[in-house]
Order: sequence, then structure tokens, then C-alpha cells
Amino acid sequence: MNFDVRLVLEVIGMLLYATFMGFIFMGIERKAMARIQRRVGPPIYQPIIDTLKLLGKKESISHGFIYDFGPIFALGASITALLFLPLANFQLFSSNADLIVVAYLLEVPMLGIMLGAMSSGNPYSALGVQRGLLTMVAMQLPYGLAIIAIVQHFGTFKLGEIVALQQIHGWSILVPALLLAMIVFDIVFQAMIGLEPFDIITAPAEISMGPMLEYGGKQAAILFTQHAVQLFAETAFFAILFLGGASNLLELLIKQIAVLFIAIFVASIYPRFTIDQAAKFFWKWPTIIGIIAVLLTV
Repeated sequence: MNFDVRLVLEVIGMLLYATFMGFIFMGIERKAMARIQRRVGPPIYQPIIDTLKLLGKKESISHGFIYDFGPIFALGASITALLFLPLANFQLFSSNADLIVVAYLLEVPMLGIMLGAMSSGNPYSALGVQRGLLTMVAMQLPYGLAIIAIVQHFGTFKLGEIVALQQIHGWSILVPALLLAMIVFDIVFQAMIGLEPFDIITAPAEISMGPMLEYGGKQAAILFTQHAVQLFAETAFFAILFLGGASNLLELLIKQIAVLFIAIFVASIYPRFTIDQAAKFFWKWPTIIGIIAVLLTV
């Protein structure tokens, strides 16, 4: 068996980079929201400090194997999705349908967290899980329509080929149909990263963080890390599909931060939806725009 040391080092390096930048993105999110609200806010490295602090705490409470396994399962799915993405010149895994694979894997972490949260028996956790599942069901239709529009336009399910075609013909957002698909995808993206107006799953002032309420110590640190990796992967996925990907990590980082700031701006001006408002919204405007995008690509 051949053991490629260079490949192993590249994978480890990319995972460390993605995790670190994901934590920085979380810090930028908190800092930017604070400045918009005319507060000072914490330093952008605060999420790293919080995670290290949680890793040093002992957690004596457990609600069984599923409760402990849920965060690990969620983190594993986020890392796997990251390794399917063409990040600059790095892509560990590739398949003929890696677009579908990544789109699926980016939704799996929410299921893992909910699976573990339901094992805690906390009523707030159960309510958060219920809201999360309803949100996932509601956003599937516009999410799928946006992906269908991309696939029909480029004629491929391979992310590497989508990036290459954009390098030749221009970014996806320059095509009217894919600009509409980007709007739909951006709305779904807002829900996937849990920002207003779709933060109904955690809703700190209502259900005290919902599914994450019972987690603490090392388990909470794993959830923080999972969110960091997820945030990096989702912003990169957005940049790959609509902003032409990137030939180097600096270019990718600039595009990711631009996507992140759009999400922060939207979160700052819109109040939280109720679960019925969110469902009606997803099945109305994003779905209509998604259908138009698909028809235009046909």
C-alpha cells in the first residue's frame, strides 16, 4: 500500500485552515452585528477562546450514546462536505455528482444535532428540533430548484467543471437565470447558517438555544467546531457555484467574506420569522423565483 505523506499533510492543513477561518467568520459575524447595533462587540477571535475554554471543562451529564454521538456525527458530515469542495487547487474527493453530494452533506449536520438533542428530553430542545425539521422541509423545494437551474445551465454535476466553465464564460451571477437561482440559494443559505430571520431553531430569547441547550463542555466545543467548519464550507460552496470559485485561497477568502457580509446585513434588518411564516415564505417567493430560474435555463 502506497502512503502519500504529502496528501495527508495537505488534508490536515486544509482542515486546520478551514476550521480556523470558520472560527474567524463566527467572530466577524458577532463583531459586525455588534457594530451595526452600535455596540463594541467581542474580538473576532472570541469563538476560539470560547471553544478552548469549553474543551477544558468536565461534563458530568450524559443522556446516552445518541446524545454524545450527535455532535460527532454532525462534525464528520461537515468535514466530509469540505473535502468534496474544490478549494483553490485542493479537492480530496471527487465524483460525477459531487454537487449533489455536497448539497446533501451540508444538511446532514442539522439532523445529527437534532438526533442528539432529542435524546436529552429537554422540552426546549424538542421544540427546537421540531422547528428545525419543519424549516428543512420548507426549504427543500427552493433549494432543489436552485440546484436544478445550475445543473441545467452548465450540463454537469461536477463542481470542478462548474468552476472551470465559469473561468471561461464568466461567473454564474452574470447569467440572468442563475442570478435568480443565486437569490434563491442565498435565502436558503441564510436558513442553513441559522441567521435571522430564520434563527427560529435556536431563538435564544424564546427557547434558550433549543437543540444546543443541554450541551456543555467538550460536546459544546465539538458543536462550536462543527459550526465553524460548516460556515466555511457553506460560504465556499456559494462562491464555487455563483462567484467562479477561486484559483487561490486569498481569492476564495475575499469571496467568502463578501457572502458572509451579505448574510450579516440581511440578519441585521429583518426580525425573526415564526415557523409558519418561514414555511409560507419558502413556499412562496423563493419557490416562484426558483421555478422561473429553472424555466429560463430550459
